[in-house]
Amino acid sequence: MSDRRTSVSARPSTVPIQVPSLAEVHDDPTVLLRLPLSVIVCLRRQVSHLAADIDTALFTAMGKTSPHDEPPNPDRLLTPEAAAERFGVTKRWLLAHTDQISGVKRLSRKIVRFSERSLARFFDKSAV
Repeated sequence: MSDRRTSVSARPSTVPIQVPSLAEVHDDPTVLLRLPLSVIVCLRRQVSHLAADIDTALFTAMGKTSPHDEPPNPDRLLTPEAAAERFGVTKRWLLAHTDQISGVKRLSRKIVRFSERSLARFFDKSAV
C-alpha cells in the first residue's frame, strides 16, 4: 500500500495535522490515541465511504450472472396430468398422495400444481 498521508486542519487557525493512512492505522492502532477528535472523525468518515464503495462493487459483481451460474433446469410447476406423465404414475395416484409429497402448491380447492424438483426428490427417495 502507498504511504500517503493527508493533512487535516483541526481548526482553521492551527497547524495542519498529518492524518495517518489506513495501512498505518492497521499496522499500529495506537496511532489513533494520539490524534485529535476531528481527525478521528475524518478517518471514520473515510472508512464509511470506502465501505459503501466496496459494498456497491460487491453487489454489482454479484448481480452479474453468466450463463453457467443459472441452474441447468429451473424448477417448474406441473399440472397433475403433466406430473403423472413425467414421472410414470397415474394422475389419480398423484392426487391421492399430495399430502406425502413436498412442494405441492394448492392454488384453490380444486387446482393443484407440483414442483418438478420436489417430485424428482420424492421419487428418488421412494425408489430406495
